[in-house]
Amino acid sequence: LRFSGEKGLIGLILVMQTAMYSEAVSVVDGHNTKKGLGSIDKIASFPFQKWWWFATVLATTSIRSIVTKYTSLSNEKMSFVAFGMSAIGLVWAVVQLAMVNSISTEETYRNFLEKVACCHFSLLFLVGQSSFWIKTVQEYGLIWVLFPAFLVIVNDTMAYIFGVLLGKHKLIPRLSPKKTVEGFVGAGLSTLAVAVPLLKRMLGDSVTSDTTRHAIILALYVSLVSPFGGFLASAVKRAHGAKDFGRLIPGHGGVVDRFDCQVVTAPFVYLYLKNFFDVGRFSASD
Repeated sequence: LRFSGEKGLIGLILVMQTAMYSEAVSVVDGHNTKKGLGSIDKIASFPFQKWWWFATVLATTSIRSIVTKYTSLSNEKMSFVAFGMSAIGLVWAVVQLAMVNSISTEETYRNFLEKVACCHFSLLFLVGQSSFWIKTVQEYGLIWVLFPAFLVIVNDTMAYIFGVLLGKHKLIPRLSPKKTVEGFVGAGLSTLAVAVPLLKRMLGDSVTSDTTRHAIILALYVSLVSPFGGFLASAVKRAHGAKDFGRLIPGHGGVVDRFDCQVVTAPFVYLYLKNFFDVGRFSASD
């Protein structure tokens, strides 16, 4: 049951990565269409290239972790495959640009490269960071993916509650007008308050003398750093005239809107556990 749970979570992460990338590039595409720049897709075969880049990054991150664990393919061979895909993408993009035959060639190049930059930033921020969930669940177990996720949910919820009840001072008004200092502080205190008992409850018999320290450090990161993933997402939406990244959940937006803070947390959790967690005290299969 635990093993199938791990595989199920990995499958869910792959679906989420696809959805997040699709939503992010759709926001950029929609903005360019409003500006009358949609024709660039036909000139540069952009719709196909953006998904080739997505597949390339998956081969470098998430798929690499899955393939090397469940098959006999080595890291070195996966690196070679990913490098080959990257090389193909590079040649493909340059050839397409060289074939552009337009009166405004420079503008076409500029618009294309702007969209390329947006796509690669989306891949780095969303797919690259979320791939650490897979490494975490494989090496340390489901709990160390679920526990930080619950902390982010608590922090986000309490920021809203404290903001509504006590919020008077805007935190970052130009990026996220609804966020308040009171909400930020109240959410941080609430996250710290629930972190230790929540982790002890989730670990059960696997609680150690270091459990409190792990819980507090992860809660501090979730409270002080993770919200900035949401602030950055707000900046992207404002820059492209979008209210939400998607319409998956009515009134709450898409997958990116729900996981913008979660993806910022994923790499820290893995790297923290890798450096400061005694895996001998806790089995990754638990």
